[in-house]
Amino acid sequence: MPKRFISRFFMSLGIVFLVGIMISNEFRMHLASYVAPFLDPVAKSMPIYMVIIVLAAITGIYTSLIQKFTVDTKRLKAIQKRVMNFQKEYMEATKQDNKYKLKQMEAEKAEIQQLQSEMMSMQFKPMFYSMVVTLPIFMWLLTKTKENASVVVPFSGPIHIADPVLVFPWWLFWYFLCSIAINQVIRKALKI
Repeated sequence: MPKRFISRFFMSLGIVFLVGIMISNEFRMHLASYVAPFLDPVAKSMPIYMVIIVLAAITGIYTSLIQKFTVDTKRLKAIQKRVMNFQKEYMEATKQDNKYKLKQMEAEKAEIQQLQSEMMSMQFKPMFYSMVVTLPIFMWLLTKTKENASVVVPFSGPIHIADPVLVFPWWLFWYFLCSIAINQVIRKALKI
């Protein structure tokens, strides 16, 4: 019972954080202020691009650990395989206009939809857990972009960390780039 309560508490907290940052600038600033005592000293001791690498590593580690311990990967892979096979068969039957096969598959459709729902739940649960830590970090980074911080970027030279790269601000683009690379290493190490 306590495990279920804790799970629901953190999922609910993740949802509250997500909704809160969408509707209130004041809420965003409060979230940033909660992690500032931990992250401000780090920001003072190294350049912002290094801070972002460190934060990408930290978020990569805990999101991978959350996923490893909250998702039954064998079950998830089995569901994905079953759903993909069903969809492939259904598409072939539709292309061939095989009414007999389509009628047989209709009985299976409800079960496949239930499996898809279970799969989505398995994928969303870790996301809401990780939001509890990730969103305050992002809000703190967002407050740092308002400071006069610049970095030297290849092919562009010095830019402000809030300047856009493609469609994202530079700091977010850099975070995603670092996060993807670090996550690959962590997932390989944890065999996720």
